[in-house]
Parts: sequence; C-alpha cells; structure tokens
Amino acid sequence: MSTPETGTAAAAAATRPAPWGSGPLKMPLPSRFLPSQPVAPPRADPDLLLVRQHLSGDPKAFETLFRKYQTPIYNMVARMVRGEDANDITQDVFIKALRALKSFRGDSKFSTWLYTIARHTCLNHLRHKAVLDEESLQEQQEEHPGNEPVDHDMNVVRMAETRELQKVVDEVLATMPAEARLLLILRDFEQLSYDEISQVTELSIVNVKSKIHRARQAFKKRFQPYLELLEGGVGR
Repeated sequence: MSTPETGTAAAAAATRPAPWGSGPLKMPLPSRFLPSQPVAPPRADPDLLLVRQHLSGDPKAFETLFRKYQTPIYNMVARMVRGEDANDITQDVFIKALRALKSFRGDSKFSTWLYTIARHTCLNHLRHKAVLDEESLQEQQEEHPGNEPVDHDMNVVRMAETRELQKVVDEVLATMPAEARLLLILRDFEQLSYDEISQVTELSIVNVKSKIHRARQAFKKRFQPYLELLEGGVGR
C-alpha cells in the first residue's frame, strides 16, 4: 500500500527525463565522433600513366599521346609561326617531348608540359627567322640600294575580299608581338586556364591576367578596321 510520500516520489520520477540513451530518441553524435567515411583515392592522370607505360617499354603509349595532342599543338604552332613551317615545328615539338619524357615527373599536367615545349620551340623559330629575314633584307638593300624594304604586312583589301572572318583573325593575330600572340592563343583558342598559362609562360598569374587583358585590347584595336571592311561588304 503506497503512502502519499511514495506516490509523490513516483510521480516526480515519471516526469524526469530518461537517462541519456535509454529512450527511443537519441541525439545525433557530432561528426568528429562518427567513424570516418572512406575517401575515394584520387583519379590517376591518364597521361601520366601513358608516360609511365612508354618508359616501361610500351611503344604505343606515346603514339596515344601524340594522337591526343597533335591537333591542339599544331593549331597553336600554326597561329604562332604562320606558313608551311607549322608541320615541321609540330613534329619537332613531339620529338623534343619524346626525348625529354624521362624528365616529366607529373608535377604539372602533361598538356601543360607539352605546351611549354611548344612555346619554346615557336619562340626559338621566330627569333631565328627574324635574324634570317634581317640578313636577307640587308642583302637585298646592298644589291638594290634604290629599292625600299619589302612590305610583308597584310593586304587589307585582299583579306576583306575573302569574306572569311577566321582568316582575318589569324592575320591580325600574326601582326601582334610574339608574347601577346602566345597568350591569346593559349587562353582564347586553346582554352588553357590562367594557372596552366602561368606554368607554360613562367609568368605569375597576376601578370598573365594583366598581359592577356592588354593583348585583347590591342587585338581589338587592330581588328576593328578589318571588321568594318567586312561588314561594309568590300569586294562583294
């Protein structure tokens, strides 16, 4: 038989919260107390795997890399050097890459490493060509002192008559300094990131962005007259 005291104690016990974990509802534990979730391993770079396969004696591995990057490297080279030298220079880029493949450690993307080789190859070609052109021009002036220097600039009317905007773009691009042209090609044609361009050109990202902005402004200024000629229907 219960007394008033025992009845009061029982009622009070019924109103107290159940001990932690004894009821059906449980508060979620903080994430730091939960078992760690398995982290998926980083995906291996397929280009780096191909490099390693080639170095291990698989001759088809580098052929795969060549087929993958032949077109983008050729497009870059062709816009940098113009003319029939593009095929030879592209081949030279891949020959250099093949010879230096042991030095590729995967610290950067293979494509970035390859574009760096292409950059050096193009700039060396342009420097060499500039020296040869200067020597040739001096010889012509010595042989024909009354002649004015040969004008290698584009023929505006001829370019307008083609009605092919891309050709005009490439022609205007060819008139720009080598560094500005390279930056525009890598960013706007090859779609490289600022970080990748920074690695290829050995410039800081801040400098890359600044130089690309100035190069675009210069290109726009040079391109505008030809655009107006095209829009005006010159040669139609």
